[in-house]
Amino acid sequence: MCKRKEILFAILIALLSFFNMVEAKALLLYKGSEQGYGYNILLRYVAPALKNLLESYDALDIEAIDFPNMDLKQYNLIVTCYYSPQMREAKKYLEKLTYFVLNSGKILIINNLGATIDTSGSNHPGLPEINSLYNLLGVSYTFGWQKAKLINVTINSKYAVLDNLRFEKDRDIERFMLISPYAESLVRVSTSNGNYYDMAVLSNLGGIISYSYLFDDDGKLVIDLSKLLTTILFGDNDTFRFLIVGPENYDLRKSLDYTLFKYDWKVAVPSTIHIYDVVILLDGAFPVTDKTLLEYVTNGGTIVVIGKGDTQKFISDIVIDSKVFPTPPNFKISIQKNLSFQNATEGSVTLIKSIQGDPLVWKVSVGTGQIIYYPSDLMKKEYRGLIIQSILSQLPMSIQPIVNSWSMYLDDFPLPAYNRKIDMITREFGEITDNEFYYNVWWPTMKQLAKEFGIKYTTIFIPNYNASVSWPFSFQEYTNTPQQLATLKELLNSSYEIGLHGYNHIPLTSERWTAEQLDVALSMFKIFLRNTLGEDYVPYIYVAPDNIIDLFGVERLLKALPSIKVIGTTYRGANTLSEFEVLFNKTVIIPRTTYGYYPVDRLVTNSVLALMMLGTYQYFLHPDDLFSSERNPEGKTWTEMYSNLRQFLTTMKQYYPFLRNHWASESGEIIMNFFKEVPIISKGKGKLTVTLPIGYHLPRYYYLRVNGEFALSGGRIVFSYGNLIVIEQTENKMEIVQK
Repeated sequence: MCKRKEILFAILIALLSFFNMVEAKALLLYKGSEQGYGYNILLRYVAPALKNLLESYDALDIEAIDFPNMDLKQYNLIVTCYYSPQMREAKKYLEKLTYFVLNSGKILIINNLGATIDTSGSNHPGLPEINSLYNLLGVSYTFGWQKAKLINVTINSKYAVLDNLRFEKDRDIERFMLISPYAESLVRVSTSNGNYYDMAVLSNLGGIISYSYLFDDDGKLVIDLSKLLTTILFGDNDTFRFLIVGPENYDLRKSLDYTLFKYDWKVAVPSTIHIYDVVILLDGAFPVTDKTLLEYVTNGGTIVVIGKGDTQKFISDIVIDSKVFPTPPNFKISIQKNLSFQNATEGSVTLIKSIQGDPLVWKVSVGTGQIIYYPSDLMKKEYRGLIIQSILSQLPMSIQPIVNSWSMYLDDFPLPAYNRKIDMITREFGEITDNEFYYNVWWPTMKQLAKEFGIKYTTIFIPNYNASVSWPFSFQEYTNTPQQLATLKELLNSSYEIGLHGYNHIPLTSERWTAEQLDVALSMFKIFLRNTLGEDYVPYIYVAPDNIIDLFGVERLLKALPSIKVIGTTYRGANTLSEFEVLFNKTVIIPRTTYGYYPVDRLVTNSVLALMMLGTYQYFLHPDDLFSSERNPEGKTWTEMYSNLRQFLTTMKQYYPFLRNHWASESGEIIMNFFKEVPIISKGKGKLTVTLPIGYHLPRYYYLRVNGEFALSGGRIVFSYGNLIVIEQTENKMEIVQK
């Protein structure tokens, strides 16, 4: 029964992940008791603006629902419009809205907060409750309502509907004070007493249009709600942002997630797309015929068409233009499949081609903008970085956050051995056993390699290969291999770190273990580690056997070994834990992207594709790769395999010298910060600004592309390929300005 519950839990998590990708919608709230006041304003003015943005919505009577207990996960925006200040359970209402905004929701308050008086007559909100919401919107509120004659009304020109508005009637005044640099006034009024009041405010988390400043004396709309809602939902055009139009696609979504860029996903082309740097048409077709898109690209926009095409052909390998991403000489990516693609149009520029010369990814200029074609057959997990670089390399100015860290794992080491004489060993080294090969040949060679290349290994210790998933659990295999203990002691006093592979090589999944037996095995393993490695050893790294682990296994592992902050899997895995991601806000999944000794072309290709995606690669080797038919299919000797290994490491060091090598624990911390501490990237004409709030970790690293010369402040150039520059951010604010 326990195992069944764990399986159901894993399915539930997967379903939640799926539903989290469903497009969010807006929630419009009004009071039914106000005889259509808020309802009419919302449906007449707000709803059409949302429809223009292809934003769906629900309109609900706040007095007819249990709002404090309502699930708001499906909503990204709440718009309220009330006349009266009374609200049932007013404090709970304000608390619910506060948590909604804290969880990345946006809110627009029209006319009245609607909850300054509790209908019970005895539990009215005070300024602390009211400002818990208002402060998030960048304003501070104090009571002090009055009606006054206005001397002057200033309307933010960007959001004004008309110029000749009348405000001759006395109007309500409230005391709002702007307290955030992200808050800007939309309507500012002055009265005969000489005071100024901000009666409509826009911030990065929403906005307020207070009392009677939505309309003028003639009933004309004061604020362009379409522009206002566009900014609230999607930000201004000073942020780097993508728009994707088309059906859900997990690989494209993850490609964009890894860039840390903001993006919006729509099922059709909205009317407002000028705020986007790139519009991606998924399952699109060339030529583009939509009038909105044609106007956008003609005026300088970039459209990416991802689709099939009019040609299908077997493609063995593809070649990347050096302007897309810097690669070693003769670099190619093995495809070995029939590929559907669109024949390039006249005047196009080829970005990626087949080894035979067929243009597969290309761009063509349209007006002052451009259209990039990308075959949907190349929309695969391993090519995520390829599409990102195909786009960013063609923009006049772009910056992509990267990890800039790689790690090398010696998986299954130190490991038990069995004094076996194996043909692949004896034919090269004579009558020696597997023990002697691991510890007298392989390990000394790997130490010399680390010294020569300056590599900080992370070793992944495995004490047993038994298949026990129930008591008794013992460590007999470890005791039969005294070289393991000697090597572990050596590692404790070395420049390498010791990670864990588990009690044995059975994956920690609900299909293989019961919770009770896994808890026992991990508890015994924890005691064994303390007895073997001492009290000072703290495990930070766990690599999943067979690269497989599920949420059940993660929870049991962290319960037994809460210090684990990195869990290694494989990027090519089909299970849900095969992405770079943070779990439970404390542990990062780091899937391997490259493994083995050969062929060198494959190792380089996998590593470069990972660099395109995140600016990292994670490399795994095993000491028994020599006599594994799966990992040494060509039956190469150790000397040959080692030569390939050196060739691979030499290539990566020579062509990507900016890459920093770290222990897996260090790399894990860097990747954790990468996802949790997202930089704020804003752009102006010929200028990029990257801001990291105080307390975020420095340095940070980026791929930068700028047409022409530029000035850099708050950072430094680490390495330049000419068309792509690796920069390091050294201060909380970094600026790149074209000269």
